[in-house]
Amino acid sequence: MSLRRLLKHLRLRFRRPPQRARDVVADYGEYLRLQRQDYLSHEEEVERWAEGLRRYVRRTFGPLPRDLRVLDCACGDGVGLETLRELGYAALTGVELAPEKAARARARGFRVVEADMHELHELEAGSCDAVLCSHTLEHAYDPARALRELARLLRAGGTLHLVLPYPDPGARNERAHVGKYELGTDRLDGGASVARYLEGNGFEVLALEADTWREPELWLTLRRR
Repeated sequence: MSLRRLLKHLRLRFRRPPQRARDVVADYGEYLRLQRQDYLSHEEEVERWAEGLRRYVRRTFGPLPRDLRVLDCACGDGVGLETLRELGYAALTGVELAPEKAARARARGFRVVEADMHELHELEAGSCDAVLCSHTLEHAYDPARALRELARLLRAGGTLHLVLPYPDPGARNERAHVGKYELGTDRLDGGASVARYLEGNGFEVLALEADTWREPELWLTLRRR
């Protein structure tokens, strides 16, 4: 091993574990640039990924009433919204940070608000019965703030359907998944830290399930208090 690689290895091994996004990225501007540009991806172009989302939506929303008003937070190219529409849901709205992704979802015929999940002022409080949030919250610069916004949009007793990569340890993907340390998805405790965090930020955990079909994930159903 070269001296340079050895020094890099030692820095990673002995550095202080990050606690929040600001320990990983320089500032909020850099965070937005990374999310919109460096880590921009299109799930519709990776069939395994797209089918994993379809599979989750069918299993989770299949048994629910079709008249629910559903928000897809970070709707991407609209794969999740399209699956909801195929199931018979009509009152659908997407939120997406990246303009290119928002345009693709709109091209499928959906209402999409181009906005940051930390500030969803364009959407009315209590305007949703359910929120789909798949592989999204781990990208939040401030997960607590994002959760407050989602809670604000949900009616009392509304549900948040959350998918998180788990486990998501160490420095792997940390500049993309800047929220993972605060959420606790980096900790190998069966999702207990994640559940505690969500319970401490306005939600009741109704169900927690592990799944590995697409990649190791946690599936959580939460109710707004």
